[in-house]
Amino acid sequence: MPGANMSSETPPPRRLEIHIPPITFLKVGVALLCAYALCVLYPLLLLVFLALFLAVTLHAFVDWLCARGMKRWVSLWVVIGGLWIVLGVGMALLVPALVDQAATFSRNFPQIREDLLSQFPAGGSVRLSIEHLLDNSNWHENQAWFGHCLSAGGIALNGISEIALVLVIALYLLIDGDKTYEWLLAFFSPLHRSKLRLTSREISKVIFGYVTGQVITSVLVMIYTYIVLSVLRVPGALTLAILAGVLDILPILGFIISTVPAVMVAMTVSPKTAVVVLTLYLLFQLFENYFIVPKVYGKNLRLSTLTVLLGLLAGVLIAGIPGSLATLPINASYAAIERIWLKQFLRDGVSEKHASQMDEAFGGQD
Repeated sequence: MPGANMSSETPPPRRLEIHIPPITFLKVGVALLCAYALCVLYPLLLLVFLALFLAVTLHAFVDWLCARGMKRWVSLWVVIGGLWIVLGVGMALLVPALVDQAATFSRNFPQIREDLLSQFPAGGSVRLSIEHLLDNSNWHENQAWFGHCLSAGGIALNGISEIALVLVIALYLLIDGDKTYEWLLAFFSPLHRSKLRLTSREISKVIFGYVTGQVITSVLVMIYTYIVLSVLRVPGALTLAILAGVLDILPILGFIISTVPAVMVAMTVSPKTAVVVLTLYLLFQLFENYFIVPKVYGKNLRLSTLTVLLGLLAGVLIAGIPGSLATLPINASYAAIERIWLKQFLRDGVSEKHASQMDEAFGGQD
């Protein structure tokens, strides 16, 4: 029957069509381009991130001067001028002494090498390892010293250029940062703008407390180390003191890295001197961790030792030295971010519980 034949026929398969709007390709292309730009500009973005720390710290001093009746443009120039004066005086005092100590250390290196090796028994594994390291480096040859100096000079110039770039960016952020910040806020809704302003104030307090506290602790470490090494007549006291002050910005790891060369150089004087140096370094580290840091940082950075260590390692793995510098204020800012932005997404009472735990462990915020 015709009707039966028609009902038994299988309908033709439907063709599946996917329509992708042209705007989608454009969005994907823009996203890939942004990802590529981030990869290329990553080193510069790290420097801008560090410059932001310095700019926030200097901005606090500008606000302090403005609150006492000084005009803003005058406050800006006072802070900027004071920064350059401090840097210039510091470089004028330290650079000649560092160059002189480096030259003296270079001339006396063969004798320092022999003095160091003589402190260990002949044929011992420690002595053989140190001797192998020094001999393979060829530091006792003048030509090798020239190559090492050129290499160290290149690294130093690269570091100085990056520091100078950070300073310049920080000064521009200090001068035009407020205008740029308000321009960016215009892209957000009024509610988000109020949250962003509150977040920026909270994070600014953390950054200011961190940077000023770190400067104070680094200077104290430098002064203490220089006095100890000078009294014990350890060669290169100023160089080792500056190394200790700079590495103090790295929690935990910085102390270990700065202690090893100080103890090794102290061994050239005597094993007793090396033991004294190690002991005094350890004592000051304990004093810094349990007295100076709580007093200097106050209640701005409320982080446990485990959080500091894990954050430091994560920062080093992600972004190297700049990452390690940023890890403490980033971790310390989480409490404000959770309270302002994440509280509505968490279970009831989670944010309050975290805040009470922090107050119990570190004391309430001022």
